[in-house]
Parts: sequence; structure tokens; C-alpha cells
Amino acid sequence: MIRTVTGDLAAITGPILCHEHLQIDLCCQKGPDVVLGEADQEDVINDLGAAMKFGLKAVVDLSVFGSGRNAPGLRQISERAGLPVICAAGFYWDPTPQAVYDSPIEVLRDIMIREVTEGVEGTDIRAGIIKIGTHRGAIIPEADKLFKAAAMASLATGAAVVTHTSAVDQAFWHLDTLERAGMDPARILISHMGAAKDIVELVEVARRGSLLGIDKVGFIARRSNAELADLVRDACEAGLEKQIILSSDVARRDRLMRHGGSSYGAVFSDFFPMLRERGVSAGQIDVMMCRNPQRILNLAH
Repeated sequence: MIRTVTGDLAAITGPILCHEHLQIDLCCQKGPDVVLGEADQEDVINDLGAAMKFGLKAVVDLSVFGSGRNAPGLRQISERAGLPVICAAGFYWDPTPQAVYDSPIEVLRDIMIREVTEGVEGTDIRAGIIKIGTHRGAIIPEADKLFKAAAMASLATGAAVVTHTSAVDQAFWHLDTLERAGMDPARILISHMGAAKDIVELVEVARRGSLLGIDKVGFIARRSNAELADLVRDACEAGLEKQIILSSDVARRDRLMRHGGSSYGAVFSDFFPMLRERGVSAGQIDVMMCRNPQRILNLAH
């Protein structure tokens, strides 16, 4: 069962973008020009429609408390676009909300459980996945508390956990902390693994058994699509396709098509042809875009 902002679905058949943002506010870091808010909803809906023409069947919005999560807005977008949208429970990390500093593990756990089972931010819109992360530099004690709370909430609800890494080597701390709290690594998706310098570094993380997000397709300011395609090809040649998730992590207004970006369709229009040129098969693409997201989004209970 997959929990969307408009209700539970037995399954979603077809490609799923598992790491996106339809509404997000990171102005505290990057200024007001990057915000994806209510004023951008029409553009977001149009861009999703363009991706749906390539076959997109669902999208996961990973904005959480502290980063502009807007559950009613997500429901509006889902209903108007005719596309299932999955919302995330959890707390942002850069900056970490005061509530994380002030609250014991049990309170944070119970908030995330409530967001999955009852609704987020006073609504009846339930989250279908849990998102947490760590910022650059030394990992703060509050991150340890939040990761443990997220693991407890995952075990209680069956919702998987997605983590944001600000550096590839943080993945090991993420996995260590979540596994010590009782999580199965198969229920963990470690994001931003496209930052791995080569396949050796990616394999080191993959050995732990989690899913790995190659999730900044189209964000060429960080890494070119060609470099990411090479990494995915190498991952498939190493037999890792059952652990790879592909997405574009649209998290700022200038990545929408109106502003010259490739938006939510980048994986389909730009990246798939690159993968096929490199010998990645249609079956492998199907595993990464359909089967892996379906597996991580299915509630375990």
C-alpha cells in the first residue's frame, strides 16, 4: 500500500520520481528567488503534465517541517494534475528547527508517527515516507536524536526513511545510526549519491544494502547529466540497479521550464537517452524507475 496526499493506493504501476519538491522554501539559505510556493503552482502543474506525457505515474515531495512543506498545496497539485503525490513526514536540518533541540526523542517520534497515521500540520493529509538529513560539517547531537526518532517512527508505521547527505561519507553514519535503532537497510534510501566520485565509492555504500539516490538529474550546476549517466552505467554493470533510484530533486524556481530549467521531465527527456547510449537496458531502467520506488514507498505494515 502506498500512502498519497489524496488517499492510499494498492500500488502504482509505472515510473515514479522519488525525490522531488513541488512546494519548498529554502530562502533562509539561498534567498527568496528560489522559493517554490503557491505562486508557482500553475507552472509546477504544467511541468508535471509534460513529464506525464513521458509516462510519469507518481511523484514524491520530500519537503518537511522547516523547509516549506505545504500539504494542502500538494493535494491541490495532485488533484489538478491528476497525478499521485506522496508527502513526507520529518524535520529539516539546515537550520535544524528549534523543536528538534527542545523535544525528547519520544516527542519527535510521536510527531512523525502522527504525520503518517493521522495527518501533517493539523490536516488530514497523511505522509507516506519519512525524511531527515544532516548538514555539512560535524554531525550535531540533535541529528543523532532525530535519526533515532525517525527509525522508531518507521518501525511503528511501516514508512521508509529517506536521508539527505551533504557529503557522501555521511551515508555511513546515517546507516549506522538507523540500523542500530533497529531499521532494515532495505527500508532506507540514502540521497545524493550522485556526488560519489566514482563507482568504488558508490559500491562501498551499496554494500550496506540500502537504496541509493542518483537524484539531481538536470541540476547541472552540481554535476553534468553525462557524468551521472556514466555513474549509473557503472552501477548497473556492478549489478546495483536494484538499489538505484533516479530523480531530479527540483528544489528551486529557476529549475522550472518557465525559467529555462528541464524540470521534472529531465530524467525522461534528457537522461534516459544517455543511459541507453551507454548500454543500460530498458529492463534496468524499469527497475530503477518503477520497481525500486514501488518497493520503498510500500508501507511495511
